[in-house]
Amino acid sequence: MSEKPMYRLQAANRKKKRGRFWAILIAILVLVLALLGAGLYFLTPDDVKSSIQATKDQPVSLNVDATSAVVIDLTSGQVLGEKDANKQAPIASESKMLVAYGVLKAIESNQLKWTDLVTVPANADLSAQNADAISHLNMKTGDKLSVRDLYWAMFTNSANDAALTLTAALTKPGQTAQQTLESLASDLNLKGTAWYNGAGLTNGDSYNNNEVTSASDSAANHASAMQVAEIAKKIMTMDPTLKTVTASPTITYTKNKTVKVTETSDFGQGFANIVKGLDNENGLKILGLKTGSTPEAGACFTGYVVDQQGHEFLTVVNNAADYTDTKQRFQTTIDMVNQVLAKKKAYTYTLGKQLTNHKTVGVDGESKSVDVQVAASKTYWTSPKKSLKIQSLKDLKSRPDDKSTDVVTYAKPELKANFLPGLSDTDKEIPLQVLTATAKK
Repeated sequence: MSEKPMYRLQAANRKKKRGRFWAILIAILVLVLALLGAGLYFLTPDDVKSSIQATKDQPVSLNVDATSAVVIDLTSGQVLGEKDANKQAPIASESKMLVAYGVLKAIESNQLKWTDLVTVPANADLSAQNADAISHLNMKTGDKLSVRDLYWAMFTNSANDAALTLTAALTKPGQTAQQTLESLASDLNLKGTAWYNGAGLTNGDSYNNNEVTSASDSAANHASAMQVAEIAKKIMTMDPTLKTVTASPTITYTKNKTVKVTETSDFGQGFANIVKGLDNENGLKILGLKTGSTPEAGACFTGYVVDQQGHEFLTVVNNAADYTDTKQRFQTTIDMVNQVLAKKKAYTYTLGKQLTNHKTVGVDGESKSVDVQVAASKTYWTSPKKSLKIQSLKDLKSRPDDKSTDVVTYAKPELKANFLPGLSDTDKEIPLQVLTATAKK
């Protein structure tokens, strides 16, 4: 064989070897990439994996004549509708809900009891003021009323003296009332807000040396509608009795252990007549929660609203009309919820019921699963054209007691939506407990 043919043969062999080399290298790279992709999928946390599949939902842009507004699902904290919801604005007597949070926090920590008698300080005595202009109870300096009576009067009658008295009771020696309020706001991470007095009065109109001397007369408590909703959601979770604020046409409180006083509630017959006159095609019920009215803030209202299917909404509207308004703030509240209902569909997971396709949860190292049911009702909302699924449940680390009523795990909806700030991941999820013997039957 000549050198030339041999050279060609060697060259051909080299080409074949190079071809095989590149083919093998490409195959290895493809395999590595496939394994890497699979590894990332299985190692990625559930919430990251699910975000690809999650149903997306955005709040409805509320078409209302107000400075700011928001509609929240009370059970899940999902934001359903908003208008300038993060804009700071005067909130008037909606401020009293921050005082209520302070009271509830003090009761949880055993610093106060509902039955404790609180002495009305001089700075809270508003008996000389016109009750139609500055709402107050029939009490004076030195009178003693229970924490419960003062707390309830802040909601039913927006009693300014009750708010000032409770703020004083919450204020520690060496601390000012303003510092107390600021501390409570900080505890809830309400950034950018301002607080001057617990009643929500404008600084120059706060009477009896309640003015903050370092601030102007026009200074007023302010927060965003979203932040007001945060406060309201917190206190309604801590005290579900607030859902009944409008239940009675009167309030009764006791002074000095013996003197009982009964007054008409601001949510009494007059309010009932106003609600009956609203344009309310969906038959919504306004069951509370807190009004606010000053010339600077206009007509404000934080509402607890329930529709005919039992869905619970938390609403906030600021400056919906002139501060003397007795109707428009409530009509705006109805309109806001109706705008949400027109564009969204509800998925409700009811207390005591089992989740479809998620009736059991496994236990690490065991073959037998645990039957579970919903421990607290939760509702989520999407557009009517979308659906909502629940993520697979993670195995429990240990088997719970069959008779336990504690929450054993949480079911996570496949939903990418806006929720109230400050809520934990589990606040937004469906709590599950062991299926009760009654439910099994």
